[in-house]
Amino acid sequence: MKLIERYREIAIGGLETAFYRWGLFVAQNPVKVILVSFFLPALASLGFILFRVEYALDELWIPSTSPYRLNKEWVSEHVSSTTRWNNVLYQNENVLTPSTIKLMFRVHEEMVQFRTNGKSFRDICLLVPVQDLFFIDPERIDSSATTLSPLSTTLFQVDDSDDGIWGDYDYSEDDYEDYASDNTTIIDDVFSSSNETDEDQDQDTEEDKLKRFKEGKESLKDLPPDVYCGLVTRLAQRCYEGSILELWEYDWQTIKDLTQRDIIEDLNRAKINPWSRGEADFEQYLGGIKRNESGAIISAEATWVQYFNRVPEGADLVVQGGIGLEFEKSDIDSLNWEEHLIKVTGQLDGVNGTNVVSHTSRSFNDISFEAVYFDIYKMGLGYIIMFFYTVFMLGRINWLESRLYLSGVGIFSCILGLGAAFGISFLLGFEYNQTHHMLPFIAIGIGIDDVFVIMETWYNVHNSRFRTASLEEKIGRTLQTAGASVTVTSVTDVLAFSLGAFTIMPGLQAFCVSAAICIACVFLLQVSWFVAWLSLDQRRIQQGRHAILPCIKIDATNYDANAEEGEADPWLKKIFSFYTQLVNSRLFQALALVITLSLLGFGIYGSINIQQRFDPSRLLPGGSYLRRWLNFQKEYFPLFGFGAKVYTGELDYLDMAGLNTMNAQMEEIAQPGPNRILRVVESWWPEFKNFLNQHNKTWEEIENQNDFQTELSDFLYSVDYARYQHNFKFDGQLVCGEPAPKILATRDRIWYGMSSSLPPPSEYLPAISRVDDIVDSGNFTQAFAISPIYQAWETDAIIATELGRNLSLALLAVALVSLVFLANFLICMLVMACVLLTLVDLVGALHFWGITIDVLSCINIVMSAGLCVDYSVHLAHAFITASGTRRERVNKALVSLGPAILNGGTTTFLALIVLPFSQSHVFITFFKVFCLTVLFGLFHGLVFLPVSLVLLAPEKKTKETNTGTSVNNEAFQSDFVDVRL
Repeated sequence: MKLIERYREIAIGGLETAFYRWGLFVAQNPVKVILVSFFLPALASLGFILFRVEYALDELWIPSTSPYRLNKEWVSEHVSSTTRWNNVLYQNENVLTPSTIKLMFRVHEEMVQFRTNGKSFRDICLLVPVQDLFFIDPERIDSSATTLSPLSTTLFQVDDSDDGIWGDYDYSEDDYEDYASDNTTIIDDVFSSSNETDEDQDQDTEEDKLKRFKEGKESLKDLPPDVYCGLVTRLAQRCYEGSILELWEYDWQTIKDLTQRDIIEDLNRAKINPWSRGEADFEQYLGGIKRNESGAIISAEATWVQYFNRVPEGADLVVQGGIGLEFEKSDIDSLNWEEHLIKVTGQLDGVNGTNVVSHTSRSFNDISFEAVYFDIYKMGLGYIIMFFYTVFMLGRINWLESRLYLSGVGIFSCILGLGAAFGISFLLGFEYNQTHHMLPFIAIGIGIDDVFVIMETWYNVHNSRFRTASLEEKIGRTLQTAGASVTVTSVTDVLAFSLGAFTIMPGLQAFCVSAAICIACVFLLQVSWFVAWLSLDQRRIQQGRHAILPCIKIDATNYDANAEEGEADPWLKKIFSFYTQLVNSRLFQALALVITLSLLGFGIYGSINIQQRFDPSRLLPGGSYLRRWLNFQKEYFPLFGFGAKVYTGELDYLDMAGLNTMNAQMEEIAQPGPNRILRVVESWWPEFKNFLNQHNKTWEEIENQNDFQTELSDFLYSVDYARYQHNFKFDGQLVCGEPAPKILATRDRIWYGMSSSLPPPSEYLPAISRVDDIVDSGNFTQAFAISPIYQAWETDAIIATELGRNLSLALLAVALVSLVFLANFLICMLVMACVLLTLVDLVGALHFWGITIDVLSCINIVMSAGLCVDYSVHLAHAFITASGTRRERVNKALVSLGPAILNGGTTTFLALIVLPFSQSHVFITFFKVFCLTVLFGLFHGLVFLPVSLVLLAPEKKTKETNTGTSVNNEAFQSDFVDVRL
């Protein structure tokens, strides 16, 4: 114990002496200190020239070594284009009515006619082949524009939708009968071309074959190879939309005369999709279906229309920014088109009683971003309320003693520190991200807390034996104690956030580093910049100058003669003086411990049961069009889960066994039942096997690479399976009739189909793991599954671990700093207990308040760990430096610093007071976390800790002399302290 006391006298005494001398220097040279304190942060702020913003979620919340990041880089390197998915949902009592169909067509026409930078919808839409050799699109007569381009090395431009491309189509005699008469010129042209290139060919035989083919009496395989290839490579293309309007080929002349009976009959009779010439499946676009006794559809409450726009290779990509929730690449044309779709559907929403709501690729990012920044003024309003409260509590409301400007410079010092912290962070190579929006709250919250501690100490000095001392002496004595107190809390916060920077999440790491630097800068400015302004403001009061117009002198005799020595909030001193009597009451002590244990039980239960889940829909305001779309989708299309792509790298004939194994297992987990994981598996491999079976072959019979490439080429140029060309990327051009080039990559699609479209982590984390195991079972050189939603799911997999690690490191920081600066093991443990109890109660209460553990709540909880330290450490330090019995020391600590701690918590709460009225989940979560932090932090700091100190703290064994710390304790001897036991 003697060694510890000796350490405290040397270390803590030396720190207090250093602050005392610094206070004297500041009071003697306030202008110089102000200039230097302004110049250095301004210099550090030059780091803004390196300002960079990172919006991408995977760059922020997924470790750099994560398979997702590596897989995404591979896709970016090998996939040159992307498809953006857009959707319009129509809802009414029955959408299968002429009025709704005409409304749908009106939206379609608005979007088809819209032009952006001279481009129409057809120029930017996803084009897919029409499964009809004889079809000529009347909108695009130019055959060069309507035929498939030769397959090159830059594919993967089709089939990026969330629902499948057209199914197989049986090209029978009846199917060709309607179209052959109008399109025979294609056959004639191709046949003529083949005659010119093969003079030895039997003309009569080929003419006979062609005639029989036109009449439906000859099959495709009987055509000459060059004729067949000429037909297949000239398949027309149409925009892929996905709508029941395809029943009538978007033809207004047909649609305008439709009756409800026509609509129902056409829908139920459709076997072939007139738009794509493929197999019809219009039921997938309907929700809330009602059927008659025979099973025919008679009505539907919802239908949706899907539009697919392609961002081509080489397009100038646009980074939307916002909150980083845009999952697909975008260019200006796609963004303009989507913006127009949102505008059109908004204007037509409610027409004929039909709900018309859209969901575009840009919608989520736009709306969530607007929700945050539309309500950001509410955060500013909270800061204004906090400012006026600070003015009220720091001084008196009169023309002499008002601390208006001093309050302003106190808050401005937080802004200076924030700017310096950002500058230094950017110089260190860190980028600005969404979490940095919260740093102003950290800077102002902790900075104002330090201001109140300094000012409370100043008023304590006034009421001590130093009230007649010089201004310089008073400032020195003020910093002697306040400087040491704010040092303890600031060093604790800096260390806690610094240790948090060891996280594997880049976004959280950048935030922790910036927060640590910010707190350090704010601390240095408060003990220099603010104290210098305090000395100037006190000189103003002594000279009787006006609080608002310092150039004007006022008659100080009109104010209290003891105003200079008075306090700004004596009524708080009186309240805390009375409160000390409660703390010494056995009944109050028992009640405080019972409440503490009850809150602990409540917190433990909530902490155990809190869900770990990121729900993107929470980021959307309740009345937004996208939230309405999601509500309709959950009601009418609940099983439409998230889609993913399965990529492989280079393949050869030896990989066919792996492909067969992987696809068999995929199909197994897609079967209906309790263990179902996937809803749909769309792969080229089963179709390739079907193709081989049709030619009386099996994949096991392919024994060399040349045979494999030949069969693959024939497969991809067959009429039934040509749509799978876009599932491949080759090392060269795929040519009909020649072996396929080397496969560089392939792509399949899967759709999850769990209990809902937004399943809980208990479902999707095992699901993604199972899919990864299946992909790995193929033993390919390169193979993986990837989806935009994996960003959230992978973050969910690590967020709980990262939160636990950061909170553990914060507790370690509290323990180390408390032990070093307080030099008392028991009090160090009590401070740690206060922080731990606050965090447990906080997390538990969040569970009952509807908050889940995700990135947003994780960041807020980490921040709260830094704030709640202040509520207990200040009081513990005041207790350590006080003299007398433990009860007297508790009383002195409560009266001397209790008002400052309460004011610090109150200002934090006032900064949040407007946020419950926000529409943004970001701000609502922010309010809930820090409201609870203030509540539980103040309770444990001002109730649990004083009671514990009265019951458990050791008595001082020796009487201290009036040197070192005892001098400071005398400075805190307030007239309001009642030390009677």
